Amino acid sequence: MMTIKAFATLCGCHPQTLRYYDKIDLLKPVQVDQWSGYRYYARSQAIDFVKIKNLQAADFTIDEIKALLAMSDQQVHEAFDRKIAQQTRKLERIKEIQQSYLTEKNNMEKLVQNVADYLLHAVSNYEVLREFGLSASEGPAIVAQLRDYIEKSIQRHLPAEPDVHLIVNDQVICGADHAANAFADLMGKGYDDTILLGDEKIREDEGFTAENSETLWECHGWNYVHEFIDRIPQMNPGCDYCFFFQMTEEKVGDGPEFPMFMIAAMLPKVDADEVTMSCIVRPSIDDQNHFSLLCRK
Repeated sequence: MMTIKAFATLCGCHPQTLRYYDKIDLLKPVQVDQWSGYRYYARSQAIDFVKIKNLQAADFTIDEIKALLAMSDQQVHEAFDRKIAQQTRKLERIKEIQQSYLTEKNNMEKLVQNVADYLLHAVSNYEVLREFGLSASEGPAIVAQLRDYIEKSIQRHLPAEPDVHLIVNDQVICGADHAANAFADLMGKGYDDTILLGDEKIREDEGFTAENSETLWECHGWNYVHEFIDRIPQMNPGCDYCFFFQMTEEKVGDGPEFPMFMIAAMLPKVDADEVTMSCIVRPSIDDQNHFSLLCRK
């Protein structure tokens, strides 16, 4: 018989491994001294140790290994065949998940890009930037910054792939792949803010109401936004804000430049990764220009 230290050396393992195998009734010593508690092993048990290590490497469970140690070599060989078949099916499933993950990831990225394309495709009149104290020559760079903000904002609020659906007016488009492709048709229909993506409403007139928001700051009777934009209070991370304008007819216009450039003008003043901003423009009812900073409760 061999001491546990000598047997561990023969097997090429640590004695603690043998103590663990003894504890779980996987490989027990042939004798334990009743006075000292020393464990003793037979040299022939090294074969069982080798079997155990190989079966563990083949992903058999402890209970499976216990049963296999009592079986014939033919039965163990058949168990290996079953394990190979099981692992092959598992591997194929992992490959399917991998492909599905890549497909869904690409669809979501395409959807985010196409939403940004849709929201920005009609932004072309850079002269509107002067309203905010910016130069028209900065237009392309500002639109690039705005695109980055829009894409990150959509990604933060986008639901999981199975729940992605796009609603334009009464049309419902399910699935990120179909929703992404739908924007190619929407591009030619002009700027439209009646879009819902998943449960996150981009439809401006339903996004903020008296019941779900509060007014943080107001400015009335101004001529140009750059007159007061630097006085707008600082916006806190993790909050959802809306720039609500009521303006004279000549200022409202019919394009997306004003609301988009308002958000762009505020980007240097906020943590764009933490703050969600939207802009609503409505006609004035008193021939005066009004601005309110709203925060969702």
